[in-house]
Amino acid sequence: MLFKHICEAALLSSLGLSTLAAAETCLPEDFGGAADGSTLNTAAIQQAIDKCSAAGGGEVRLGPGVWLSGPLNLKSNIVLNLLEGSVLKADNRNNDFVAAYIGAPAKPNEAFLLANKVENVIITGSGVIDGSGDKYWWDDALELRRQVRAGNEAAFTERFPGVKLANGMPRPWFIEANEVNGMMIYGVELKNSPMWNIVLRNSKYLGVENVKITAPVESPNTDGIDVVSSQHVFIRNVEIFTGDDNVAIKSGVNQDGSAPSDDIVIENSLMHAGHGVSVGSETANGIGTVTVRNLTFDATENGVRIKSARDRGNNIGPLYVENVQMDKVQTPILVTCSYAGQSGAAGLGLVDPIESAEVTAFTPYIKGVYIKDLTATGAEIAALLSGLPESVVRDVRFENVKIDSRLGVQARYVQGELVNVDINSSEGDAIVTGPQTELKF
Repeated sequence: MLFKHICEAALLSSLGLSTLAAAETCLPEDFGGAADGSTLNTAAIQQAIDKCSAAGGGEVRLGPGVWLSGPLNLKSNIVLNLLEGSVLKADNRNNDFVAAYIGAPAKPNEAFLLANKVENVIITGSGVIDGSGDKYWWDDALELRRQVRAGNEAAFTERFPGVKLANGMPRPWFIEANEVNGMMIYGVELKNSPMWNIVLRNSKYLGVENVKITAPVESPNTDGIDVVSSQHVFIRNVEIFTGDDNVAIKSGVNQDGSAPSDDIVIENSLMHAGHGVSVGSETANGIGTVTVRNLTFDATENGVRIKSARDRGNNIGPLYVENVQMDKVQTPILVTCSYAGQSGAAGLGLVDPIESAEVTAFTPYIKGVYIKDLTATGAEIAALLSGLPESVVRDVRFENVKIDSRLGVQARYVQGELVNVDINSSEGDAIVTGPQTELKF
């Protein structure tokens, strides 16, 4: 697509390999830094970034070894290059990190690597960036989650007033772009994020390519890539193991004037443990075109899903899905206007009537779900399609879809057509419909 070439050309022309030889090279060692696994290099790395920025741009190079650091601020026209054998590892010995939250403005130190109101940034190399989530943040978040699920919601709401339970305990993000024009993350491996791994919000012309993201399945809220109110984004050749959504497309939980997320392409990638590729659940400012193609899902909880609700909806779609293979994915296709936070989609697997509600500014309207050439084996529920009485999901089209599952398609308040669709359900009918449902064969 055109925006890919614009993004890549703009970044490479300003910071790419063709210009790096002539650009400034800035080394943390020149400011007292050491990759010895014990020195805290926050100031040294930041001074290297500032030096290159002051020179009009250049390469900040991290050589082999373990670079311990607190939060860092990336500047315009900077390449952060991690050479093979280098590890950039988060260190919170001075308690410099602060918690991030999707509904709050960006603030210093809320991400390990923060690019805020800058342009033309590249994070690249063959090295590893380690967020130390296992050392500093996961245990506290898991304990708070246990308390909430045991019925003590006050443990969360009193500690984090105004933050929705579905957010999970606020913690630092790993890599964040906020109000950025042109950013590329290429080649590096990310592991052990404190919370969300890559957060792209209020930005445009962004790319994530040839990146591996790993976090244990039990790690809390460690989304792989979150796109929030951003446009012209490509995610390509990534491999993600995580404890939450592999990729999520959002636009906020409040209608605060933020832009919709739009023109998002996710392609040629492998999704392992995680909750799948999600549009939502925070969709209050709308979601435009999202394209998912040439993906493999290996034992994710969901495959491709749209999740919204009456308290966070807007116009959503179209979603294009093509050439996707799934194995041992519990629900390959899930589209719901009744998402209920940590409990998932309300009424999962059911087609019972939903009580009608008044249309509001937050009513979700999902239109355009086009799925072609999808195969899935070992599924629990082939597909869940669940609109609302006041907002039927429209323009659904499945073409060349084959799913082997325990339960078949469960559909209510949805309109669309199925062309060359083969649902092999071991229990019950291949397609079960509820109220206000029209699926043409």
